Amino acid sequence: MNIKFDLENKKGIIVAGIFVFVVVLLFQFVYFPKSGQVRRLSMEYKTIKQDIDGLYNFLGTEGNLEENIIERRRGLAILEGAFPFEKEVSNVIKQLNDQARYFNVNVISLKPENLFIYKDHEGKEVKVSDYFCKCMPLTLNVESRYKALGEFLLSLETNRSPMVTIEAVNIEKDEDKAPATKAEIRLTAYILGK
Repeated sequence: MNIKFDLENKKGIIVAGIFVFVVVLLFQFVYFPKSGQVRRLSMEYKTIKQDIDGLYNFLGTEGNLEENIIERRRGLAILEGAFPFEKEVSNVIKQLNDQARYFNVNVISLKPENLFIYKDHEGKEVKVSDYFCKCMPLTLNVESRYKALGEFLLSLETNRSPMVTIEAVNIEKDEDKAPATKAEIRLTAYILGK
């Protein structure tokens, strides 16, 4: 085998070399960057798809999305009414006074105590939507008729806006005002805070 490099063979080899060089450049600067971009976009697509699927699982099926969002907003409004934020402590006190006035219960004094973080039966701090559930003990001294006091206490227990629990009630008959009673009511109001 005798291979001679003549002018035609040199041109063919140069053309083949240029072609290989162009193909290598094309792969290096076009194909590999684009394939990396496609892989990155595919991963991003999968992540977004998982987030959307999780959202639909939370809200319900795609067909009822608007109704489900409205229902979730109603639930959130009820939750915010039951657990006001820490900055709205004065509103809790105002609501208690308004409720007492509605049932003809005369509030003599209302003494809030320091807030503390509520803990469950295992001793873990309770969180609602990334906020700590805090307790605010209150002592409420009132005067009223016995029936009005009972209706007021019942409304505190059943109306969960804001969330208030009755811890203790001490009722005494008011000798100066015959049908009226005096009561000291120990309450705990639950609020959300950081």
